[in-house]
Amino acid sequence: MKPLVIFLGLAVLFLQGCDIINPKEKEPAYLYIPSFTFQANATQGTSSEAITEVWVYADDQSLGVYDLPAKVPILDLGTKSIRMFAGIKNNGISNTRIRYPFYAPFDTTLTISSFQIDTIVPHFSYYNLAVISEKGFESGNFLIQTGTNNGTFSVTNAAAQVFEGNRSGWGHIDVGMSHLYFKDDDNLTYPSGSNLFLEMNYSSNNTFSVGFITTTGGLSAKNLALIINPSSSGDGLTPVWKKIYIDFGYILQQNPNAQFHELYIEAVPSSATTPVNIFVDNLKWVTW
Repeated sequence: MKPLVIFLGLAVLFLQGCDIINPKEKEPAYLYIPSFTFQANATQGTSSEAITEVWVYADDQSLGVYDLPAKVPILDLGTKSIRMFAGIKNNGISNTRIRYPFYAPFDTTLTISSFQIDTIVPHFSYYNLAVISEKGFESGNFLIQTGTNNGTFSVTNAAAQVFEGNRSGWGHIDVGMSHLYFKDDDNLTYPSGSNLFLEMNYSSNNTFSVGFITTTGGLSAKNLALIINPSSSGDGLTPVWKKIYIDFGYILQQNPNAQFHELYIEAVPSSATTPVNIFVDNLKWVTW
């Protein structure tokens, strides 16, 4: 009997050892995120957005960044605090995606078990502490000609050319003309170190740039923020609207002694045979 007892004991130890060496894999649960919603409140301007992905966390542990729709696996089961952040392309560039700092996260709590699939449609909104100043063109044009300029900037109320509301801004350069350069003469006094974004809806058949004309010690200098690629082709008179988030914070940081800044929009035609048409709307400054 003793050899049999020893054999059975070794067999039990062997089987337990196998479980230790090759433990059973956990069966995951899943979060299914088909879409999201976004809404600005009545004082925050347009609800237009360009959220490109969702950053997902469970108990503050990252589960990854996902384009939607997404099926997110969760191995750590039980009751979990789920948090989702809205992600954007910073400056419209695909490889500089960030959690947009002014959109509040979506929070929920789930009790998760193996094979379970929970469908969540997160709702995003601005933080209440975000300071937002939006300028549209419903009351007319606020961009004025500056410097050497043979382009025009006006307001269009043609339904096919308006993003939302009744009017949008319209920059134009005729064939043979060389330069559009307009600015908003509002003196912006955001301090150095501020987190500052310009949100903007736009359509253009030519590259154009935006930046600050910065005045320091009575002297003015141009500070480029971004060159924006075309969204449309041909004559550009039928807009292909896009939303962009432009980071102006580094310009503030580079000009700590600035007295004030003025936004500019500038275009130099890349073709002498095609007119340039640039449409913009909902210029929204967002900071804390």
